[in-house]
Amino acid sequence: MKRLFSIEWNKVFYNKGTRIFIIIYFIMIILMGITLPNFKPTISGMEVDFIKLGALDFPAIWHNIAWLIGFGKFFLAIIVINNITNEYSFGTFKQNTIDGLTKTEFFGSKILLNLIITLFSSFVVAALVLGLGASFSEKFDLVNGIEFLAGYFVEIFAYIVFAMFLSFLLRKSAFAILSLIVLSIGEAILKGVEFFVRFGKTPPKPGEEFTFFSNFLPLNSNSEILDSPSMDIQSLMSGGKLFTPDHIQWEFFGTNVFYIFLFLGLTLFIIKKRDL
Repeated sequence: MKRLFSIEWNKVFYNKGTRIFIIIYFIMIILMGITLPNFKPTISGMEVDFIKLGALDFPAIWHNIAWLIGFGKFFLAIIVINNITNEYSFGTFKQNTIDGLTKTEFFGSKILLNLIITLFSSFVVAALVLGLGASFSEKFDLVNGIEFLAGYFVEIFAYIVFAMFLSFLLRKSAFAILSLIVLSIGEAILKGVEFFVRFGKTPPKPGEEFTFFSNFLPLNSNSEILDSPSMDIQSLMSGGKLFTPDHIQWEFFGTNVFYIFLFLGLTLFIIKKRDL
């Protein structure tokens, strides 16, 4: 384990492109943490204060912060794609195997990198929630809502595992990144088509429960684990709080666990069967 970590650390640390995207990612998170409490947009002439509306109150803060930071997973995917495609561009994959690293160990080193990236990103989410929650929440409740941290972990890990699969499949960073973007757009279009086919010009009634089958596609299901934060107008009118506690979409949590094992298996198959 230590040997594999050392190999991956050197590849990541000494790569300029990877360092740039890591810096961009964490600057983005830091800026969000600084600006979010002071972000008070004016809508229809009225100033909206998200703190007073309960955006940073426990337990809703777990959902809100994890959902917001989840948009940065594309930067983490680029880090993974850049790291893997460089193995082919610079011939380090072949050199590592010549030096005695088996294909299975090489695969394990990439899983280890993905886990470290996901764990570190989850730690940042937890730190941001604790910092903002301690400063602005009316009551400090660490445990209630912490399930969203688990949801965030699975969302990020599943997303970068899929990015890893594309990287080994296509070998070129530009192709892998473009494929990730195109597939995201394609799944969104399929969801729109399914909506039109099922409902036509008559949208479903408010509160009506229905399931989009396209939501269980890899990238759509990935975005559905946390879903957008819940807002309740009645709660706003009665208690002044717009953001309300919610729960993880467990069906999509399980779907992404399935996709993690699926794409890890496909990636290992590609590594073992393809020539260096």
